[in-house]
Amino acid sequence: SAIPMIPIEPAKAVKKVQNTCGNILGPTDSWLLIRGIKTLSARMDVQCRSAETLANWLLTQPWVSQVFYPGLKDHPDHQIISAQASGFGAVISFKTDTVQRAIKIMKQVKIWSVAVSLGGVESILSYPTMMSHAAIPAAEKQMLGITDNLIRLSVGLEDCADLIDDLKNAAESDN
Repeated sequence: SAIPMIPIEPAKAVKKVQNTCGNILGPTDSWLLIRGIKTLSARMDVQCRSAETLANWLLTQPWVSQVFYPGLKDHPDHQIISAQASGFGAVISFKTDTVQRAIKIMKQVKIWSVAVSLGGVESILSYPTMMSHAAIPAAEKQMLGITDNLIRLSVGLEDCADLIDDLKNAAESDN
């Protein structure tokens, strides 16, 4: 029987990606991947546990109006992720009571790095409306719930109590 032909357009697209990006990892990237994968489970356990603690703590703060974390029982996707995964991840988003407080937190945190990144071993705080989603038109951001009082956290390996204290001090400072 004849070998089925791959449609030409998808093949051209794959060739372009391979030509642009390469089709294998370089030696250093491969070594880093092998090294990092060995501790991934242990790191994710710590990060997920801290994220859950942090999300529950945020729920108790008077300056927090909403918390988005699939590990919370009232999250709309809680049942789905519970059935499909062994943890809830290390990313949390929350809305502050005012835009001014969100900006104050961004400016005053000490432990959290302010950057657009997810999944590292360090804790990262980002301000989606001005960072990752800055190019989206305002009306579309509003429709998506990306408001000026939204903060996103990617919880790393630092002590959870230290991360909480840093957020609390930044949010409640008089400056």
